[in-house]
Amino acid sequence: MRAYDVVVVGGGLIGSLSALALADAGLRVLVLERAVPGAEASSAAAGILAGQSESKVDNAMFGLAIESRERYVALSAMLRERTGIDVGFRRCGAVDVAESEAALAAIEATFAFQRTKGHNVARLGPQELRELEPRLAHSFAGGVYFADDGQVDPPSLFTAVAQAAERTGVSFRSGCTVRSIRIQGSAEDRVAVGVEVEDGLIEAGHVVLAAGAWSALVPGAQIAAGAVKPARGQIVELALRTPPLDRVVFGRGGYVVPRSDGRVLCGSTLEFVGFEKEVTAAGVAKILAMATGLVPSLGEAKVQRMWSSFRPFSSDGSALVGDAGVARLTLATGHHRSGILLAPATAERVRQHIVEGRLDPSEPWAPSR
Repeated sequence: MRAYDVVVVGGGLIGSLSALALADAGLRVLVLERAVPGAEASSAAAGILAGQSESKVDNAMFGLAIESRERYVALSAMLRERTGIDVGFRRCGAVDVAESEAALAAIEATFAFQRTKGHNVARLGPQELRELEPRLAHSFAGGVYFADDGQVDPPSLFTAVAQAAERTGVSFRSGCTVRSIRIQGSAEDRVAVGVEVEDGLIEAGHVVLAAGAWSALVPGAQIAAGAVKPARGQIVELALRTPPLDRVVFGRGGYVVPRSDGRVLCGSTLEFVGFEKEVTAAGVAKILAMATGLVPSLGEAKVQRMWSSFRPFSSDGSALVGDAGVARLTLATGHHRSGILLAPATAERVRQHIVEGRLDPSEPWAPSR
């Protein structure tokens, strides 16, 4: 079968954006997807760019989260220029609300390191919180505000990335089951030479594994059993005539994401149930109780849609991006809840690794950690 410079296993956002970056560098790229590209977690996520609001530890991953969030400024502009699609990027800000003074003090202490690093973090008292978001429940003692966080619309984002990739020469093959990553050589000198599919071997100069929650199931993936597993998340989409909020709001047990057209995404559960893709009464009840507790007027909203998807949960909570320990095989998986946020930085690392031969094994998401 035809040889490619790079074969990407997995047609979600991370695989497709990596393919676009590689094609922009002049490489011939094929993306293989077992179902429909973008049909899994990429299009089902809420699209929160929580570079600060979900970074509660002062570590290297915080720096990667901020870097990737900031890459969305140029990425969204580039995608609009190439495709005409608005991906919904808005630096709308995010608020983490507290139910008591003690809880507010704890939240503020958790994020204090961000202020020392010069990032935009503000403590809000109850009156300031009501002025910022008047339709929040008035029982909250205040919150912590991250003005630089934002959101994108994942379905629009994926559509734009896929179109840009195809226009740049990337080939997509849907409904393709990967039987294995073909690896040759001795134990000391192993190299990936392509991907086995139903009708034979697709030869490749490099293989990128970006199969999300299914990554560890691909034979030859070089991922230990259980290192990446599916974490089911359920989301409920509500609708009002006008958005009840201007910003993303995190509360105890979930979040609410307002879209400019009046849709409100409420989520999410975290369930380790294998690949059981259901929406459950218990999950929906928990999400709606959380959402209406944050914004009481959501009790009058129309329920538009409910869905679930599988996030790729890594055993230590950090993604696996970089050298798989086999020559010409790169991992780009295990991002869990941060797949949308970290996609631009991931695609750039994949490009650097394959095109420039640059590799930093000290990065917190290096598979060799």
